[in-house]
Amino acid sequence: MKRLAFFIIFLLLPWAVRAQGLKSEDNTATNLVEMRVGATFTKHFKDAHVNLYASEEIYSRLYESTYSSLSGNTETVAPYFRRSYTTVGVSYHPISYLRFGADYTLKVYGNKFTASDGSANPAGKFLRHRVALFVTGQYSVDDWKFSLREKLDMNIRTDSVNLNERPKTDLTLRHRLQAQYSIPGKPLKAYANIELWNTLNQPTAYLNTYAGIDTDGDATAYAGKRFGQYLSEVRTQIGLNWRVDKSNTLGIAYRFMYGYSRDVNITKTKANIELTHAKSYGHYIIVTYDLDW
Repeated sequence: MKRLAFFIIFLLLPWAVRAQGLKSEDNTATNLVEMRVGATFTKHFKDAHVNLYASEEIYSRLYESTYSSLSGNTETVAPYFRRSYTTVGVSYHPISYLRFGADYTLKVYGNKFTASDGSANPAGKFLRHRVALFVTGQYSVDDWKFSLREKLDMNIRTDSVNLNERPKTDLTLRHRLQAQYSIPGKPLKAYANIELWNTLNQPTAYLNTYAGIDTDGDATAYAGKRFGQYLSEVRTQIGLNWRVDKSNTLGIAYRFMYGYSRDVNITKTKANIELTHAKSYGHYIIVTYDLDW
């Protein structure tokens, strides 16, 4: 009986594999404009070389237009509240040019409050949790300060996901290089930075197994090629901070962002892959307030 079952599986396996493959592939491009407003409150314990901080950020999407190569259509959405981030954290600087830190962020996704049919989503759909660890090295020369920060983001979902499509906990490594200039005789600091985001654990096993064949069993453009981790964001930002007094600082900045994400959707019926390469080009206006004491 076992031999018969093995023989049947051996005969059916090629057909099962053949049924799975690359069903569709799309390339999308999104252009967006966003306004971000944030406030940070920091308590300094100078003798212990420790800072405690809390912050709130509100993200409002002012314009968004997405073109799809698969449909040939461009979809433009009305302005909407996109996200809010509430963060608490701690940093430790044992010496002047080295800082370690960790923080927790509760993320609220405003565009996920309701489902496509208009019904209310459960909290797991629009709430995310992020834990981050970072280390920053900095060096000052006259009125200049240069810094390099390495940050590990652990973005945790609370809803159910297909682990062949996306991880339950998304790991991203962020590298930021910044130069800051203190304007002599003025309570102003100008800065510019660039930040790179790299994925660390995007699922690739299922994609690499079946993306090389289409649903008819023919080879696709990915036959013999491998999907791996990738550069997901490049951010460049310039800004100006005005120290109003000893404790209060106002800031304004402009950021340009190029983003790429590889979205994998596995159909429930035949387990075929719907693959989307999503690019985005973002312009951000950022206004901040900092209270230090």
